[in-house]
Amino acid sequence: MISPFLLPIDRFDNLEYIEARVSGLEPSVVGSVRTALKYLYITNGPINLPRDRMLKVQPFLEPAEKVLVRWLYTRTNGSERKRYGSAALLAARKQRYRCEHCGHADVRVLNLDHVEGRHNRELFACLCTNCHTLKSRDRDWVNQARHPRLKE
Repeated sequence: MISPFLLPIDRFDNLEYIEARVSGLEPSVVGSVRTALKYLYITNGPINLPRDRMLKVQPFLEPAEKVLVRWLYTRTNGSERKRYGSAALLAARKQRYRCEHCGHADVRVLNLDHVEGRHNRELFACLCTNCHTLKSRDRDWVNQARHPRLKE
């Protein structure tokens, strides 16, 4: 059985898939669901998702999509927008919501890494929790040149 937290690659940049998902829905939700799916799956799709649409589409999303919409919303519209923004969303989409290092695809464990530290809000990597922790610890704990206080 395939995990409900993995997204098939064939959904990306597939407008036919999106139209098939919205066909048969009541007209009052079609626009919101279409926007949310384009937000998730279309490379040059919307870079933010209005809160009213995000809330309206929840019953029509699969488990992995719900996780992603909530996670990305805070970074493109919500409290984390100043530290992430559209560049983070574009990096996650580019990687098809898979870890850039190991390819792990469970959306529950994805992180958006500030590649060059938080001072650069333009360069992001989509990493699983394990790879993100390893990268951060290697850079922050092992690379003593960066942290002279940690030298023995």
